[in-house]
Amino acid sequence: MENNTEIKISSKAKKILRSQSHEIEPVVWIGKEGMDKTIEEIKRQVKDKSLIKIKIRTSALESEDKAEMAEKIAKETGAEVISLVGNVITIFKPKEGWKKYGTKKIKQEKYIEEFEGLRSKKSLLRK
Repeated sequence: MENNTEIKISSKAKKILRSQSHEIEPVVWIGKEGMDKTIEEIKRQVKDKSLIKIKIRTSALESEDKAEMAEKIAKETGAEVISLVGNVITIFKPKEGWKKYGTKKIKQEKYIEEFEGLRSKKSLLRK
């Protein structure tokens, strides 16, 4: 099991992934036997396709809540839940690594240095 507590996809990346997920169909269905029977198939599918949809049948909802199922799937597979609409869970795990999808904040000091550098270049050009 992988620990995904440090994984945080930026909201912009989630929005893009949600829009891409509209076109795909569910590839895994969770039935009355529950999630434990399908977790290996989910791992295989997310490894192959990165972005997948999982359909939860109403018979599976008798034993567990769908939000709990989504979190458990994400934890077991090392993926991130992109959306949970109705009985469909969309999860994502990139093939190339999480670094590209993370939130990156520019330090304010770096901003100030860049601004000052640009300002001094402009003043030199005026002279």
